[in-house]
Amino acid sequence: PFKELVNLAGQAEVTYTEGYTPDGMDHPELIQAAVKAAQTAEVAVLYIAAPGESEGYDRTDINLTAQQVALIQAVSAAQPACVVVLNCGSVVQMAPWLDGVAALLAAWTMGQAGGGAIADILFGKVNPSGKLAETFPLRLEDNPSYLNFPGETGAVRYGEGLYIGYRYYDARRLPVAFPFGFGLSYTQFTYSNPRVSATTFKDVDGVIVSVDVTNTGAVAGEEVVQVYVHDVESRLPRPQKELKGFAKVALKPGETRTVSFSLDFRSFAYYHVGYPAWVADPGEFEILIGASSADIRHTLKVTLESTVELPCILKPDSTLREWMDDPRGAEALQPLFDQMMAVFNNVDTGGSELMGMDLLAIIRDMPLNSLGLFMPAELRNVVPFDTLLAGALEKIKGR
Repeated sequence: PFKELVNLAGQAEVTYTEGYTPDGMDHPELIQAAVKAAQTAEVAVLYIAAPGESEGYDRTDINLTAQQVALIQAVSAAQPACVVVLNCGSVVQMAPWLDGVAALLAAWTMGQAGGGAIADILFGKVNPSGKLAETFPLRLEDNPSYLNFPGETGAVRYGEGLYIGYRYYDARRLPVAFPFGFGLSYTQFTYSNPRVSATTFKDVDGVIVSVDVTNTGAVAGEEVVQVYVHDVESRLPRPQKELKGFAKVALKPGETRTVSFSLDFRSFAYYHVGYPAWVADPGEFEILIGASSADIRHTLKVTLESTVELPCILKPDSTLREWMDDPRGAEALQPLFDQMMAVFNNVDTGGSELMGMDLLAIIRDMPLNSLGLFMPAELRNVVPFDTLLAGALEKIKGR
């Protein structure tokens, strides 16, 4: 890397100091030498490698060494024009020093020509245009797999389920160092005229999403446009948004191009273990167009009409909520439900156990076949629960 910087520097003087050693030991004298060099320079560039990285084993933390952190803090304090180049295979914690540096370049694990590639970026021969394919958390403890990894007794439990990466940080509303899909360059981009081919569409037809992207800066660059989908009301829990498409567009200064995405049935579907099948609930969806998972520029609302007739999977031990959320179940259960509510509203229960309580909230998530046990004894004779339940099950049979 140093040689490649010298090759591009022309007549400019480039100096080098070691800064830290691979063993991670404290060396105050190396930091002092780096600070002295930075004070007399116009720009300081710190090449920082994640400690102890290798194939074949996992890191136990995401920290830089104490020497590396102290080096960045001291050099950036002495030289405000300080650039940190990170050579790492995955995330590192940056909170102790990030606010003090002028720029950060994620070089990842460089290959044979990595030094030349970094020099091209630092000297502006190339406009960096990458976006993060993972979230950079503030702490290791914020990671969704923190409590499950590395597992025990020979097994690792993927306890995060659907909530991996940005989906987890969204759901927990956790602040992060850098969000999924984030990335800056030497230019800026604006998004305008977002549109869809239809605001109401059938699942088999899908929908086309388009947006105009303009390079408003002074140099050519590439932008990665991202499209996420949010299910406004789904039958099963879903992430707040899910990435369904992305595209990189190269633009000259002042140039505008239209970027389009074709979203099909699977773009709106989720896997329902009860059927089991991919299911797209009919109803309202939001299509989010952004430059990262946290930088949403436009939101469009669409309505999906389902052409799939799913079989009824209600059972006696399905909850009252599940019955009432299913149109067939609600229709079949209505007589039983009406009689139960009439009894609770008009018959003396012999006590005050229901006073001040939301009866529906109490029974909504109870298995249907347990409701009879919940009812006071004097009410079981008024409401023929078993008979009405059998009738409800008969109505949904085969539907």
